[in-house]
Amino acid sequence: MDSFAHKALITSPYSLTYSYYLSPSFNEQITTNPNLPVIMLLHGYPDDAHMWSGSMPHLQSLGYPIFAPDLLGFGGSSKPTDPRRYNYKTQASSLSQILDHESCHGRRIIPVGHDFGSGTAQRFYLYHRDRCIGLCLLSGAYQPPTPHHFSLWTANHETTKRFGYPQWSYWEFFTAPDAPELLRMNLDRFFEVNNGYYPSPLPEENGRDIWMREMFCVKNAMREYITRSGKYANYTVPLKPYPDLESVKRRFIERLSRDGLEGPVNYYISLANNTMLEDERELCEKGPNGEDRRLVDVPVLHVGQTGDWVCRTDLMSNAKGQGLVPDCEEKVIEAGHWCPYEKPKEVAEAVGEWLTRKFPVKS
Repeated sequence: MDSFAHKALITSPYSLTYSYYLSPSFNEQITTNPNLPVIMLLHGYPDDAHMWSGSMPHLQSLGYPIFAPDLLGFGGSSKPTDPRRYNYKTQASSLSQILDHESCHGRRIIPVGHDFGSGTAQRFYLYHRDRCIGLCLLSGAYQPPTPHHFSLWTANHETTKRFGYPQWSYWEFFTAPDAPELLRMNLDRFFEVNNGYYPSPLPEENGRDIWMREMFCVKNAMREYITRSGKYANYTVPLKPYPDLESVKRRFIERLSRDGLEGPVNYYISLANNTMLEDERELCEKGPNGEDRRLVDVPVLHVGQTGDWVCRTDLMSNAKGQGLVPDCEEKVIEAGHWCPYEKPKEVAEAVGEWLTRKFPVKS
């Protein structure tokens, strides 16, 4: 992304600074071709816009202008510690302000989000559907708004019955008061938590990578690994063979050593504390003409990964079963949750094939 223009903008109403990147010909492209869609790339936790670097050569070759921000809490963007600042509605508004600032008024936007970037992309669409012509979700299926209070205990209880393991067990660690300091003091171990590789020894699991399940979906496992205690006191997991592993790890440690995790953990705290409940309830109300405001009535692509035990490949079935994503395609990549690091070219090709078929570049 060295050729991208790096900018920053202070957004209202909370004076939050967003760092962002624009592809080299961004301004020329949107000026000369008003019908050209803008690809908005939204990274997740605990990354920044550079997560897309490995996929960028192929994505750039497609001919679309690209906008890639550092989401709140990461990179050059503000890192508030108030969980309410991380609400999707607030972030969607900030992103919309940046697009307006870059002369993208009324522009055809296609949000592409990974992990928490998927959640941000979904809600950007729901709050600014008039700006969007498509939606692409990686490692995070569409989660329709709900008027119901979220309980972490209930969610883990219900997912244990449904999947055989507590899907959100790791939230107990990320929302704990000591998590930011423990993570910052043990960034090598945190990197291994996210990017380790452990094939299952069970014949029925046929060698499937289960490291994410062991770390994220087993009570206290992440805390024990991070702090070298319990069953992980003397164990270090092998890392996945990423194409640019050393560079990815070095940047991860340098960035989080500098920035800390006091801001980013609020993505989890915000949801666990229901700071968005009123926003979600508003989205559940019918529109002025009786329309369902939860409906995603543009083409949707969901890209899942075989080694992702949290953002499972089958979770789009929830929204599909409710008829909320009528034009939805699904693709599965043989990779773990952090697929843009592990399989950057395959991710770019999967997204690119859908983009060029659904939204061909026209002069």
